[in-house]
Amino acid sequence: MTFDLLEEKLKPFENPISHPFGKWLYVHFPPRPLTNKKAYGHYHKAINILMRVLETENLSKPVKSVIEEYIKSVATFLENYEKHEFPFESANPEEVLRFLMEQNDLSQYDLASDLGGQPVVSDIVRGKRKLTREHIERLSKRFGISPATFFPAQG
Repeated sequence: MTFDLLEEKLKPFENPISHPFGKWLYVHFPPRPLTNKKAYGHYHKAINILMRVLETENLSKPVKSVIEEYIKSVATFLENYEKHEFPFESANPEEVLRFLMEQNDLSQYDLASDLGGQPVVSDIVRGKRKLTREHIERLSKRFGISPATFFPAQG
C-alpha cells in the first residue's frame, strides 16, 4: 500500500490540532512509548513544567485545554515506563523518597522544611532514620500521592 492510499483511507478520521502550541507539543514531544531513560527524563521534565504552568499561570481556556489534553495523552506512556523500569513492589519508604527526589530534581535542602531540617532528610535518605507518620503525610501532600506509596507491598 502506498503512502497516498493510506493517507486517503485515514483522512476521514483525522482530528487536526488547531492551536499553535498544541501543534508544537505534538511535533516536538509526540505521545509515544518511552524506551529509554533519557527519553523518559525529557518527557517527565516537560510534563512537570506543564503541570506547574497549569497551577501557577492564568492561562486562556484554549491553552489550558491543550495542555491538559496533552498531559493525558503522555501520562500513560510515563506510567508504563515507570512500572517497567522502577517497580515499587519491594521498595522501602526511604527508597521511595529517594526516587521521588530524583524524579523531581529535589535536593535534601528542598525537603528540609517538610521533614524537620536538612540533617533529618540526610539521615532518612541514608537509612539511619525512618520516616514518621507525620513525614509521610507531608510528603504525600507535597508530591500529590497516596500515603500508601511509602509502605512496602505485603506478601
